Amino acid sequence: MSHYFSEKQEVKSDRKIIRYEIENRNFEFVTDNGVFSKTKVDFGTDVMLKVFLRENSNKKNQKFDVLDIGCGYGVVSVVVKSFFKNSRTVSSDVNERALELTRENLFKNGVVKSNNSENDDFKNGDFRVIKSFVFDNISEKFDVILSNPPIRAGKQTIFQIYEKSFEHLNENGEFYCVIQTKHGAKSTQKKLEEVFGNCETLEIDAGYRIFRSVKK
Repeated sequence: MSHYFSEKQEVKSDRKIIRYEIENRNFEFVTDNGVFSKTKVDFGTDVMLKVFLRENSNKKNQKFDVLDIGCGYGVVSVVVKSFFKNSRTVSSDVNERALELTRENLFKNGVVKSNNSENDDFKNGDFRVIKSFVFDNISEKFDVILSNPPIRAGKQTIFQIYEKSFEHLNENGEFYCVIQTKHGAKSTQKKLEEVFGNCETLEIDAGYRIFRSVKK
């Protein structure tokens, strides 16, 4: 059985358009079978984005490098790039269908000028959309990494994301993640404290916790 963290999706395609509003801005996303939260933007992702925008409201004109790891169909990438025009964004996922949708949604929401995967928008400059399991194909470092970790992939994979995120952050770089209490928030907090030496709870909403750890 294929899951949303599988490379190839065997489930038949059934594309849909969903709408999403955040801070009075409206977005549309193309979704499909075989990707995470295909019928609406996941509640946890929504909370994480709202917290991220709140915590970084004074950085709208700053330049910084962002990794959206496990990008799905590109919600975090699209929203971050829309609010932080000078950010440089890398969107990564192992799911090839999700990556195709991310490219399309970046174009659909006006973040890139072309939806051609061979276009330089997706290789150089301010945008990259790449296939990678965790950090296998990612070599650079970032100022911010955002993650809604794939619970079904298992604790080993999730903890690997935390460990590798630390390695791939610049000094004073920030790691944000969202996780439900029932899906291991306490073990995530403990692991982040172990890896980073710190873990701040920024928000608790309907059983979802937003954590931030800083590489010091």
